Amino acid sequence: MKLSSLFSFLGIALSIYAAANLYIWIHLARVIPHLGSLKTPVFAGFWLLVAAFPLGRIGGAFFRCRFTDLLSIIGSWYMGIMVTAILLLAVLDILRLADHWFRVFPGSIALRPGNARLAAFWIVLSLTVLTVAAGRWNATNPAIREYDITLRGTPREIPLRIAIATDLHVGLLVKNHWLARMIGTINSTSPDIVLLVGDIVDSDVTNALEEKLSEELAMISAPLGVFAVLGNHEFYAGAQEAVRSFEAGGVKVLRDESIEIEGLFTLVGRDDRAASRRGAARIPLSEISGVDGDLPAIVMDHNPSDLQEAVEASVALQVSGHTHRGQLWPFNFITNRIFEQDWGFLKKGETLFYVSSGVGVWGPPIRTSSRPEVVVLNISFQ
Repeated sequence: MKLSSLFSFLGIALSIYAAANLYIWIHLARVIPHLGSLKTPVFAGFWLLVAAFPLGRIGGAFFRCRFTDLLSIIGSWYMGIMVTAILLLAVLDILRLADHWFRVFPGSIALRPGNARLAAFWIVLSLTVLTVAAGRWNATNPAIREYDITLRGTPREIPLRIAIATDLHVGLLVKNHWLARMIGTINSTSPDIVLLVGDIVDSDVTNALEEKLSEELAMISAPLGVFAVLGNHEFYAGAQEAVRSFEAGGVKVLRDESIEIEGLFTLVGRDDRAASRRGAARIPLSEISGVDGDLPAIVMDHNPSDLQEAVEASVALQVSGHTHRGQLWPFNFITNRIFEQDWGFLKKGETLFYVSSGVGVWGPPIRTSSRPEVVVLNISFQ
């Protein structure tokens, strides 16, 4: 990314972040005078939380240490708190606006505005904590979703079990104990083959290696192998370093190339679209060897954009991730508008697509708009 583009992105991101926290502060400032002995701790705590994320991320980019890591982790948690609080405050503002035309609140509230503000503060705070706690539980308890599908090809006595996991985002937030649980979930499905469809690391390969990424990947059990492609975060973190860490764990990385699996199908792996922004070239799908062969082609492509390309190449199945299905409500409505398919199955022409909501997290370590998942496809050929 060019330096000018980086500063432009940071400027936009920090402006949005500042505006969001200004909205929260406008509401909090009305309550602070009524908090008594909690006035100073709440004031100081709020601004420390606001500062944690930008200081941790920007500071860590120049001089990473335990302190910047801690700030980044605290700031990531605060991002989830911030989004939840903004939504609850927006509901409160809508109710207050409606109260001008319709009696929404009891008339006695207007007589004691200080008590009303205190009550609103504790209600919003309590609901925010409950929502974040529920989102954390949801994020750390992935579902196993199993589907039976049929593709053209050489008949097989029993279906082929393919386990699919995307968007692990191993690093500062997804620690080793969480990664080990993910690997355990994958192994519990007894797959014949495992596909890791991008964003296995988060923002830094070093962080992922500190969480024993290679050692944990080596624990995946699949007789026909474990295969991966690079997502956008691998290119942000360093594509070559990411490939080396995956291959050290026994994972075969497919970079715009294909491999034949047991004479049943051709597995195709594509570099993410972010490759072009990192000086690499992404080969058109139709030009990758094996795509137009006699065997059905199963494509791993991290970003589910331009699905028509797979249709025109007569791909049998494409699996993707990237969207997280929004991860936080209501961002799932945004991903639904951006992508032709942001989660689940889509049949387009003769090509079947599956877009996974992913199994890890990015940004806030919670999920409120989607369930993390490991997908198992029982594929029959006929």
